[in-house]
Amino acid sequence: GYDAEHLRQYCDRYRMQPVIPLRTMKRKPKPGPPRLFDRPKYRQRNIIERMFGWLKESRRIGTRYDKLARSFAAMVTLACTLRCLRQYFSYRA
Repeated sequence: GYDAEHLRQYCDRYRMQPVIPLRTMKRKPKPGPPRLFDRPKYRQRNIIERMFGWLKESRRIGTRYDKLARSFAAMVTLACTLRCLRQYFSYRA
């Protein structure tokens, strides 16, 4: 895992705004401005993370089996197409 304090310092150094919600358990207050939770950005981040999870269902993409960037991009396109087809043309009622 990563050290949360190290990541916090990195974000502060490059003036990055975190979009991850704060923990529910209380901590000692940290110096500096309070960290805010940006719900719309977190929602966008969640969509991207789910997309990567769907792509990794294809073992060929998850293990980066293809050597050429062109064939890797083609497999990502194919995996996205199959995912869309499965969603729109499933036999569930």
